[in-house]
Amino acid sequence: MFVPRSILRQLYVKGSLENVDLDGDGQPEGVRFKLRNTLGGGTIRGSLRVKVDGEEVKPDKIVIEFKGERLRAPEAANRAFYVAVGDEIMITLELGRGLSPGEHRIDIEFMTQELGSVGFDFTDTVR
Repeated sequence: MFVPRSILRQLYVKGSLENVDLDGDGQPEGVRFKLRNTLGGGTIRGSLRVKVDGEEVKPDKIVIEFKGERLRAPEAANRAFYVAVGDEIMITLELGRGLSPGEHRIDIEFMTQELGSVGFDFTDTVR
């Protein structure tokens, strides 16, 4: 079953894209954003791919926070996670820098047990 990217974009929590200081030095070393399942329950398994402004983020630089667990994408790829309606996922990208002010495009692809590979993109302004 194919789910249009325009529908999947609803998973992104608008306004949640922000620069983050990962090492406490007062300078941003990455960005994070939030996804909220508003569509229907499903099982995520396998790899997660993320691009920022067309540049692929290495899997070991992607951190996923879900239901109190904090995992890097390669660790999460070996597990299955049931995501119910209303569940939230925080994704942190360790870029070594923050994003400049203005609008940025994020592309996300992941595997689901029910639908196979799905993906979408969103644009938002860093806050």
